[in-house]
Amino acid sequence: MTEVIFVPLQNADIDAYIASGEWKGKAGAYAIQGLAGLYSSGIRGEYSNVVGLPLGLVARMFREFGFDLVRRTWV
Repeated sequence: MTEVIFVPLQNADIDAYIASGEWKGKAGAYAIQGLAGLYSSGIRGEYSNVVGLPLGLVARMFREFGFDLVRRTWV
């Protein structure tokens, strides 16, 4: 689980973000690496959960099945 913390937003901030159109097509209607990052004050948890695949979890799952992602080989 990852928590994204946002600063309190004014209506003008929300209106400007909506007008930017950046929210379209985004899970949760924002991309932390984009304009929404201007309003974020922190992340508790794994950053990759917010921007894509939860890399730590994926790596652990591969290891459990016997595959080393770094070496790209079965162990």
